[in-house]
Amino acid sequence: MQISRDIVVSKYIKNPIVVLWVGFILLLTRAWPRLFYPEVWDEDGSRNIPDFLLHGVSYIFEPVNGYLILVPKLITLLSVSISISQYPLISTLIAWGVILAVFYLIATTQIKLSGGILLAIAGLLIPSDPEVFGLPIYTFWWVSLLLFIIIFWDKQSVAWVGRALIIFFASLSSPVCVVVLPLIWIRAFLLRKHQMEIGLAAFASFCVSVQTWMMWHYPDLVASNVGNINFEVLVQVIPKFFGAYLIGNFHTSWQLQWGIVLSAFFVISLCRNRRLWVLWALFYLWGVAVLMSMSRVNVEIIHPALAGPRYFFYPFILQSWFLLQIGFVDSSRWVRGSAWLFLLLSVMNALPVLYRKHESLNWQAHLNSCLQFDHYNLPVHFDGSVDLAWSFLLTRQNCAELLALDPFYSLGGIQSFPYQIIRKSSMGIIRRVPGIDRVVKNEWTGQDYYSTVTGSSTLPGLKVIGSFHSANADASEGELILHLYRNDQIWFRSQINAHKQKIIIVGSNGQYLDALPASSEWVLLRFSNSSLPDEFDVKFIDGGDGWGEWSAIALRKNKNVN
Repeated sequence: MQISRDIVVSKYIKNPIVVLWVGFILLLTRAWPRLFYPEVWDEDGSRNIPDFLLHGVSYIFEPVNGYLILVPKLITLLSVSISISQYPLISTLIAWGVILAVFYLIATTQIKLSGGILLAIAGLLIPSDPEVFGLPIYTFWWVSLLLFIIIFWDKQSVAWVGRALIIFFASLSSPVCVVVLPLIWIRAFLLRKHQMEIGLAAFASFCVSVQTWMMWHYPDLVASNVGNINFEVLVQVIPKFFGAYLIGNFHTSWQLQWGIVLSAFFVISLCRNRRLWVLWALFYLWGVAVLMSMSRVNVEIIHPALAGPRYFFYPFILQSWFLLQIGFVDSSRWVRGSAWLFLLLSVMNALPVLYRKHESLNWQAHLNSCLQFDHYNLPVHFDGSVDLAWSFLLTRQNCAELLALDPFYSLGGIQSFPYQIIRKSSMGIIRRVPGIDRVVKNEWTGQDYYSTVTGSSTLPGLKVIGSFHSANADASEGELILHLYRNDQIWFRSQINAHKQKIIIVGSNGQYLDALPASSEWVLLRFSNSSLPDEFDVKFIDGGDGWGEWSAIALRKNKNVN
């Protein structure tokens, strides 16, 4: 009866449909906002899209942060070629397909690691913020996991072509190939009777040489913290990578104690199972993964939930794989039980950071706005907050050419912004900023929050008019109307909770979007939309009385505009 049940279970956990459904449900649990509300993120927008428009297909050979990321760039190439207006959704769907393909290969490939589908599940349940989950730019983290699988590939399973493809795409997508290469050659030496193993190792060496040449050729792009690694920093490995894995998202003050317990368990397990080469290989991969993270960024500032969670991706997955091996193979029931207990604690530790929400950037509206400006900055997410969004610059011609080839784009019914946001202008720029004589109506009786707190204007030389004042905090509401000319610029500031802050071009009959940016820093709103009349009235509305619901503008104190 036991044998029959095991056969049935094995049948279902290796069924492709079942495996993919398990992977999809887990990925959906961790990254559902990115599928339901897709946006453009990080270097995918700030680098990949503009590089493709500038250089064409050859852009895939341009490094990002000092190394090649082939798979994310191929996703960009395919998605932009299909539709720029639907780019966030299309690129996200492809990224999810890539991640699920990795999940499937880890779960079903014949390898020397115990666990099967649990190895794949462990990758989706690591106790860190899901920063690298479900986004095109971060697919290289997932693809490079397959390089680890190459090391443990069952020697009875040939699959030369499949392994060569994995080596090619993974090695040209991540610098992790450099530290995996020694194990690939050790495997080839041990299996030297199989000539193709030597051939695959040689092919891997070629791919690694390409990636290494890129990093060597562009050293200025590679962030490095190597010079800061010392004994005091290495000691941080115990609380940062061991302790945080078990308890860090619940009680950071206990990370050191739990880290000592888990690290001691790893050492004891290695000693008890010192003849199991898979444990030593996993330990090596974990060690170099930790060193790679520490060489990239200061270990003292990273945190699996709050700062640089991607740097825990490889170490946490490899720790889970190590514990799975102990849970299956150790001869002691107590040691096996302890391994499963640690795995359970890590899964529970993932619950506080199960998923991350983000704010809408309104991609299609910004694309439509791009047609109305000579140059336009399209926003892309950095951490999910509109306030901290990055941007990349496109010309009107760029947008027109892309949208003309877009089968999913329709101009009808899509509003544009009356202004474009200039986030990085010098505070000394006052050209085209109108004077206070342009105020037609003013119900705002305060300033911005920061000027109120400090007692002095945060824009010296300009007059700040805002809806925040200390008397009744954020409760001040009302309207401010200015008379402007096309190409006028207004300094604007709000708080992150800016959903009830609106802007209306008087008499436009809803032609323009009424949203104002959520920006805790001063930004310029340049009213240069080509469809605006030569002169017009613009109404700023503060309709909220809750925390952070305020707006402020800054005008010249004199009447001379130009």
